[in-house]
Amino acid sequence: MTRIYTGIAALAVLAACGGSSNPFTSTTGGTTGSSGIEVPAAIANDLDSLNYDAANRTLTVSGLTQDGVPLVNTYNFVSEGQQVLTTSTGQSYTAYINGYTTFTAQNDPLGRHATAFVASREGVQAGVVLTGGQFGDFFGGTFYERTGTYTAPVAPEGRFDVTYHGTYAAGLNGPGPVTDLLPINPALDPDVNTPNQAAYVRGLIFVNVDLNDMSVEGEIYNRTAVFQSGVVSPVPGDAPDDVQFAALPDIFLVEGTLEDDGSFAGVTDDDDGEIDTNGTFAGVIGGPNGESMVGGTSLTDFVDQLDNEIEYGVFVLDLCQAGDTDPICLNAQP
Repeated sequence: MTRIYTGIAALAVLAACGGSSNPFTSTTGGTTGSSGIEVPAAIANDLDSLNYDAANRTLTVSGLTQDGVPLVNTYNFVSEGQQVLTTSTGQSYTAYINGYTTFTAQNDPLGRHATAFVASREGVQAGVVLTGGQFGDFFGGTFYERTGTYTAPVAPEGRFDVTYHGTYAAGLNGPGPVTDLLPINPALDPDVNTPNQAAYVRGLIFVNVDLNDMSVEGEIYNRTAVFQSGVVSPVPGDAPDDVQFAALPDIFLVEGTLEDDGSFAGVTDDDDGEIDTNGTFAGVIGGPNGESMVGGTSLTDFVDQLDNEIEYGVFVLDLCQAGDTDPICLNAQP
C-alpha cells in the first residue's frame, strides 16, 4: 500500500487561463490485464484492476487503499463526459472531462471519497482512480488492459509512422471542487478530519508511433487543473466561487519503446526548456486493426508553485486515419 502526503502549497503566480461500448467482463487481479499486459507498478500504484461496462454504465474497482485484500467496490455513475454544475453561489461551470465517464464512491460521510475517470474502445479499456486527501494521505492509480491479441496499425502509404489522438484525464493530490460528498449531519467538532474530493486534470494528447524503429513519443497539452476554491491564487473572473482553475505545463512523452506485443513504456519531461524526467508513461495498442491506444501516466514535481504534487493520468486514444477531420490528424496525414 502506498501512502503519500497530500500537502499542496498555494499557487503564487499560476493563473487560470466515441468509442465502442463493448463491456469488459474479466475480473483480473493485480496489475496484469486479461491478455497478460502488465501495468507498471509506478502507474498502477494502489490500484489492482477495474472492470468497466460502458453499455450499462457500471464500474467496479479492486485493490484501492487495500493491502493485499481483494476487496471489490462498486462505484456510482456521475457523468458521461462534461456537464454543467452550479456552485453554492448560483454560478455555473463545466465539470469533469469530455471523452471519459465519471464515477465516484464514498461509503459514509466520514469515509474516503474516490473519483474515477474511465473510457473504452473496441478491445481496450482504461481508467484512473484517486481518493481525496484525508489523514494526510491519498490513494490512487491507473489501470488499463486489452482483450485479444496485438494487430499492428497500418501506416499511410510510404510511411512508417502513425498518430493517435484524444483527451487526457487525471487525478491530482489536491482538494477538488465539492460536488459529491455525502452530507455530514449532525455537525462535528471542527478538528475532525473529514474527507475531501480529489482535484483533477483535463487536457489533450497525441502520440506518435514509429513502426520501423519501434519508438513512441508524444505530448499532453492544454492541461488544466480543477481545484477547490482557495487553492490557487485568486484571479478576477477566473472561475465561479466554489471552483478554481490552474494552467499546467505541457508534458512530453519521450524515450518510449514499442514491444512486439503492442505494449510500450517511456519517461516524461515537463516543458520547461530543460531535460529532466519527472515521471513515466506506459500503455498498449489494441483493437482489431490497432486503431485504439490506452495507457497511463505517473507524474511528479511539474510545477514550481506546487509542493509535492503527484498526478496519475489515463489516455484512451484513436488512430488518425484517412477522412479524420481533427487538426492533429489533418497534419499527421497530409
